[in-house]
Amino acid sequence: MDPTKYFLHDVTHWTVTGSDGFGGFLYSAPVLYKGRWEDTAIQFRTAKGEEETSNTVVYLPEAVDIGDYLAEGDQTATTNPTTIDGHRVRQRHSTTDLRNLSVLHKAFL
Repeated sequence: MDPTKYFLHDVTHWTVTGSDGFGGFLYSAPVLYKGRWEDTAIQFRTAKGEEETSNTVVYLPEAVDIGDYLAEGDQTATTNPTTIDGHRVRQRHSTTDLRNLSVLHKAFL
């Protein structure tokens, strides 16, 4: 079963590329994906083993990194995700299907 057939939402992704020297970040050009955006509460563990709660889980066709930003909808005209209420990725997880034919990537915001 191909999980991407359920990817009906536009999701914009920005990669953090560095620091601006004033305490802020620099971002890559935004990339638009088809994904699935779910507003749901879920608990996860951070890399430090701490339990946190996410209010949003985003399913994507591509892997994202912790610290990247995601926003719902087509926000590709925006170069700074914090100006449009972009959400920072706090945890990510990838799983394959039983036959190892497709990969599902999840981002916890």
